[in-house]
Amino acid sequence: MIQLKLALHNLVKSKNQSLPFIFSNSMWVIITYIFLSMIYNTNIKTNSYGTVANYILKLGLVFVILIAALSTFYAERLLSKQRMQELGLYSMLGLTKRHLRQIILLENSLFYMICIIIGSTLGMTFSKLAFMSLKSLLGASSLHQSFTLLPLLYVAVIFAGIFILIILFDFWGLRKVNPINLWAKSSQPEKEPKSHILLAVLGIIILLIGYYISVTVRPTGAAFGQFIIAIMFVVVGSYLVFITASISLLKALKKNQNYYYKPNHFISVSNMLYRMKQNGAGLASISLLCTSILVALIASVSLVAGQKNLINLWSPRDIQIVSKAPLSTTENQTIHRLANNYQITMSQPQTLIVTTPVMGALSGNQFNSQFNTKTEYTLSSLDLKQYNHLQNTNYHLKNNEALLYAPGSNYSQRHLTIRGRTFKVKPVQRFNGAFVYSHTIYKSIFIVAANKTIAKQLNPQPYIYAQGFNTHGTKRHQKQFAKTVQKTLNIDPGNFTSKYIMRDLLKAMFGSLLFMGILISIVMICATTMIIYYKQVSEGYADKDHYHIMSKIGLSKKETKKAIQSQVLTVFTLPIIGAVLNLIFALPAIKSVLTIFSMYNSKILLIVSLLTISVLIISYMLIYLATTTMYRRIVENPSTD
Repeated sequence: MIQLKLALHNLVKSKNQSLPFIFSNSMWVIITYIFLSMIYNTNIKTNSYGTVANYILKLGLVFVILIAALSTFYAERLLSKQRMQELGLYSMLGLTKRHLRQIILLENSLFYMICIIIGSTLGMTFSKLAFMSLKSLLGASSLHQSFTLLPLLYVAVIFAGIFILIILFDFWGLRKVNPINLWAKSSQPEKEPKSHILLAVLGIIILLIGYYISVTVRPTGAAFGQFIIAIMFVVVGSYLVFITASISLLKALKKNQNYYYKPNHFISVSNMLYRMKQNGAGLASISLLCTSILVALIASVSLVAGQKNLINLWSPRDIQIVSKAPLSTTENQTIHRLANNYQITMSQPQTLIVTTPVMGALSGNQFNSQFNTKTEYTLSSLDLKQYNHLQNTNYHLKNNEALLYAPGSNYSQRHLTIRGRTFKVKPVQRFNGAFVYSHTIYKSIFIVAANKTIAKQLNPQPYIYAQGFNTHGTKRHQKQFAKTVQKTLNIDPGNFTSKYIMRDLLKAMFGSLLFMGILISIVMICATTMIIYYKQVSEGYADKDHYHIMSKIGLSKKETKKAIQSQVLTVFTLPIIGAVLNLIFALPAIKSVLTIFSMYNSKILLIVSLLTISVLIISYMLIYLATTTMYRRIVENPSTD
């Protein structure tokens, strides 16, 4: 069959484009199979808090499929542009559009089968490693893996759908194209784009609005929504800035005779200017993908790194019970009886009596009670006698003085006004009795007043009793003991905290988030690499005739190398600068979102950010070196296909 031979010929002849396409799609098949394998080939649902992990993995799967589909379409668009010349030749030799469609169908079918076979084989291999990683992150010793054909079937169907859409897209491209246009379409030059000053200014304004929203996000219930709005502004602004502002910049460089009329600058600026409408969109996509990689890894790694601090902040003791009245004698006896049943040794219980936390916001040196989208804190009050007893200190306070414990707030004012009464406050760094009421997302503030009367005036809410104790025994017995105490005493989950139960929940949630973040980052790195590679290859083929002509009129190989380095370096530098800039402005929003999870340690966030940026830049430079070599090989060899 001649169509099959031509399809095979195209794959082999265009190996510089075909092999990366196969590699990238095989990688997405691998990642998709791993997600599906973790969802359907493990008993994750039946494990402790496995439903949470399973839900997060399914969200990650949807995101991976979306990125895979979009990136595959991007690569196919560039591949089809290179394929047009071949199809034009076949059409001139007598093949009809039906034959051309058959060639496209066979070529994409071959791509699909190769990617599925390679991806599924490697996916089954790497799923073992991924399973061990997930098991370690979740800390679930009872998690086990089996083998079923369901993930393979789902992978085959998902990517069959993607490739069917690609085939239909290619068929549509042939609908109104005649043989002459097919031949010329792959070499059609780009017209010099017009400079849109207003759009460039609008892009900068939109980008700055996004940055402003991100920087001003507060750790309130509206933080997620504000962060999403900031992302939308940054995405739109980035595309406008890269497309319009870059054109204006290149035209300004062109007018600068001292800069423009140098061989390397002349060639690189001219080439980029004539293709900047497409170039700018590609650069913006690369920059946003790099930003996504940084945000995904930084957020997920920070959550895992800070989960121990979070558990300690939520409960100062292994088990803590919050109630409106002290535990009765019968309830205490029940707890001790259950402890004996599970061979648990209990420490001396500690009881903290505070007013029921009231929600509100800090505005300057004033606390206002309120519950809306600006709510950021909960405030409780207690007397100095309790604080000194718990902390083993000997503070003395006047009636207009108070101690302030507010982890994560960085409150530096000397005075604080509550309910119209102003107190001279002294911030304290430690409070062993601090806890997060009802596991709320709001930051806790504890005000220590001179006596109970003043404490009640500060926050005239009913008293609550936070009663906690440490336990000693095996981890399994301690978890069973905690679950049984909660069930037997019928305690609301919001008023009961067990470090061992909470550790399982956070490991399931944060561990699966990190697992998803790593896999999604790999996907986005592959997408970024593929976009850069095909961008450079397609531009290499578009530029090779120009470089060949210029070499005939005197452009040396040394000058060619300099021009290529100048152009490619510009293409690579702008997106990574944009990504780092986006991250710098995103960090305050990331910190606010992490604060909702009671992650107040900025040092962890900073260290993780620096390490992630370093890894990304090193990976980016490796891609730069590889694609520069490929680009130079194409333009320096006019016969390259």
